[in-house]
Amino acid sequence: MLNIVRTMTALAILMSLTLAPNPSLAGDTDALTDILKQVDKQVCQSPKKLTDYYTKDMVIISDDKRVLPEHRIKDYEVMIAELQGMKCNNKRTVLSGTIGKNLGFLLVDELISVSSTHSTDERQHSVCTYVFTKDGRQWKIKQEHCSSLPDYSIVPGDDALYYFHNPVY
Repeated sequence: MLNIVRTMTALAILMSLTLAPNPSLAGDTDALTDILKQVDKQVCQSPKKLTDYYTKDMVIISDDKRVLPEHRIKDYEVMIAELQGMKCNNKRTVLSGTIGKNLGFLLVDELISVSSTHSTDERQHSVCTYVFTKDGRQWKIKQEHCSSLPDYSIVPGDDALYYFHNPVY
């Protein structure tokens, strides 16, 4: 009977150690989210610096289209030139993530908001997957895949494009 109790106790301890959240991994994935925060800053300030955060053979998929980095940079530069008093706000919730020695990924829910003095607030709600690889000692984004979602925080009175943003109403 004593052996059964010891065995069950040992199994319970091993199971709790195996199933318990690992705070050391949370800290590691924080390094990946910090990279995304740095990318967010560059989008609204100096888009040409974005290439510093991506690998040379990166793949960017937005909804169902592949996006070339040079086109994305040009779009951001046009946005900066056209919008006076532009403010960018990114809200990101990490849904899942893991990190290994040379490979990491994040699954995130993103809400991006761009506003300016003379235009309405433009918002993009997406679920994105980011795959990171180590380039020397530095993490870089190798693959980015975002799928747009309706922004349910927009109500009909707030935005003339409500029905465009929310196809299911």
